[in-house]
Amino acid sequence: MTLEHWDQNTRKYVLYRTTGEHSEDCTRFPFERIPKRVFLDTNVINVLVKYCEHVFDHAPIPGGMDATLTADIEALMHVFYVGARANWDILGSQKTLDELSRTRDGSLRGELLEYAFGIVNQDLDDEDRRHAADFGRRLIEAPFAAALPDAADRELIGNAIGFGCDVFCTRDRATIVRKRDLLKQVPLRIVTPAEWWAHIKPWAALWC
Repeated sequence: MTLEHWDQNTRKYVLYRTTGEHSEDCTRFPFERIPKRVFLDTNVINVLVKYCEHVFDHAPIPGGMDATLTADIEALMHVFYVGARANWDILGSQKTLDELSRTRDGSLRGELLEYAFGIVNQDLDDEDRRHAADFGRRLIEAPFAAALPDAADRELIGNAIGFGCDVFCTRDRATIVRKRDLLKQVPLRIVTPAEWWAHIKPWAALWC
């Protein structure tokens, strides 16, 4: 089961079969709600690196893989294909690097950090970095984020807020996504990769 239909004749993905389906999605996901400044959770970076040939080179995703992982890989493939032509910001933080540096597999750790350095060490001034780091530390103890049991998750979301992101993208459905209804005071959207793609999909033709 895939998110989008692959047409063997045209060698392209068919995002919509009818104009009605497209119109419905345009209404559900208006253009102005497309995420423009996105903070990646470390688990998303993990997928980008482990499955880079599928995400960035569009190699076929192997069958028999977990359905949720398969959907996330495909969603990220679509997002980054469109995003290569769009002017969206993808961010991480020093906390991201700290988490990835604890990866046990030395070879994988090096690849993860290499990719993460690229999104963390962007053209941001030191004041922005300090603000994001400080906001992350303060969010650890903030009552409105207490629904998240993991202090590291609270800190990363705080980093995202400090950087002015409008979206925090995560694969952690068990302890972050399922708590979204309890995080209404958090001033950014929390989405899965598939949800991120759903917001972009109706408007993808603008960049493709």
